[in-house]
Amino acid sequence: MNKKLVQIVSFIAGNAIGAGVLGLPVALGGVGLWPALIAILILYGATLYTGHVLANFVLETRSFDLPSLFRKTLGKSGATIFCLAYFTLFFCLLVAYWTGLGSLPVSCRECLLFVVVFLLIRGFRSIGPFNALLTGGFIVAFAVLVFLMLRINNGTAMGIGDLTTLNRSLSVILCSYGFHAAIPFVCQQLDFNKNLIKKAITWGTLFPFFFNVIILFVSFRALSGEELKEGLARGLPVFALLCEKEGMQLCAQWGQIFSFFAIVTSLIGVSLTMGNALQDCFSGKLMKNFHIIVTVGLPFAVSVYSPSLFIRTLEFAGGIFLNIIAGILPLISKIKGKTAQPLDFLLLAGFLYVLIMTIL
Repeated sequence: MNKKLVQIVSFIAGNAIGAGVLGLPVALGGVGLWPALIAILILYGATLYTGHVLANFVLETRSFDLPSLFRKTLGKSGATIFCLAYFTLFFCLLVAYWTGLGSLPVSCRECLLFVVVFLLIRGFRSIGPFNALLTGGFIVAFAVLVFLMLRINNGTAMGIGDLTTLNRSLSVILCSYGFHAAIPFVCQQLDFNKNLIKKAITWGTLFPFFFNVIILFVSFRALSGEELKEGLARGLPVFALLCEKEGMQLCAQWGQIFSFFAIVTSLIGVSLTMGNALQDCFSGKLMKNFHIIVTVGLPFAVSVYSPSLFIRTLEFAGGIFLNIIAGILPLISKIKGKTAQPLDFLLLAGFLYVLIMTIL
């Protein structure tokens, strides 16, 4: 791989890996390991396929953003649906991130609040060194956590469990593969080179896939199916459950450290992306701080008012809004273009099924 390709692969992986992984073991705990792995594999393949579909559309239309792309393929209504889904997706994710940080002391959350506001005011030029520090901490915490959790083996959530809970978990799995909005940027950075783009999307999404599998495996070894189902009912991230178990204090501490880095990395990236987009849409003195209020103030306030929304907001984010962006709109665009294969209709039916199950 050349240096540029490595950077883009890392960028795609970073977009997909985030706080959604903390909800995966909890959402899939009642299902059992093998059905969970099959579901993760199927949805990985589906999102990888639609990622390549979007990339092909970008190459054909030379669109520099997804609203322009869907305006060309689906008309004004397609661009409008995308924009509504895009901003609502980011808002739900921000609520989930702030809720996932609920175990932090209030003073720490307030300090983080000011950091995010500062970065929003300063823009992307201030994030480089800070993001490198967070990424390094994320990798170290992940390695230590996996090592500690592999030493624990309850073995009670490893088989096949209650498959009726699988429908609800599909939306959280989708939330762990959210890289599609970055595809136009990826295509531009790789100079619209089809072969390099194909490699970047394939390799970049493999990292989140194996990452999700590892976290799921070690969580299922450490916690029983009943404990994970209880965490789902209470809307808690997986590592919050470790804090409640005797003899797992060290593992729980590293789990909290890992959660912090995973959530904060995603929180800052999504906040800056959404804040800049809102700033472009709303300008002028009356709207000067509108992007800060919507991007930071409102999600933080919702998380304080309803501290158990972590899993539910991930479900809505993945099952409805990311589903529309990463699955439904790309497949409808391809079907409308009359280049569809039988697989496209099958996948569209699958994404619509997840959408319906999430709403219900």
